[in-house]
Amino acid sequence: MSKLAILKTGLVVWAIWHMAFAALSTFAPEMGANLVGWTAQGGWTPALLSMSKQYGMAMLLLGVVFLIMLFDPIRYLSFIWVAISEQALGIAYGFYIYSILGQLTTTQLIVQAAVNGALLIGMVLLWSGLRQPSAPLQGENAI
Repeated sequence: MSKLAILKTGLVVWAIWHMAFAALSTFAPEMGANLVGWTAQGGWTPALLSMSKQYGMAMLLLGVVFLIMLFDPIRYLSFIWVAISEQALGIAYGFYIYSILGQLTTTQLIVQAAVNGALLIGMVLLWSGLRQPSAPLQGENAI
């Protein structure tokens, strides 16, 4: 399987994942949380429900970014840095939720960090394998 085919397959999965969690976070947050093994420690307060809906909108926007990339993955390859950033922030936020809020178990933290880390590394490898080399400078701009 080529790197481009791997990227396209990943983009389809990633777009579906984000769209599904956007819908769940917006319209059925408790169901979405249960699917990933998370329980609201203090119950589903209005503030937590509001935050979940905001998270859902962010997930929707990320899903749209990945759909745009799917139309022409090489042209929009630099958008992969959005996905890479999302993974890095996911790791950092997992540690925040674990250490400050106490909302994750050690196992959940390790699994989340491992998944985010593997995806981050995979995306960087795909980016580096698919990016186009810069055109050499010519004329007055040449060194």
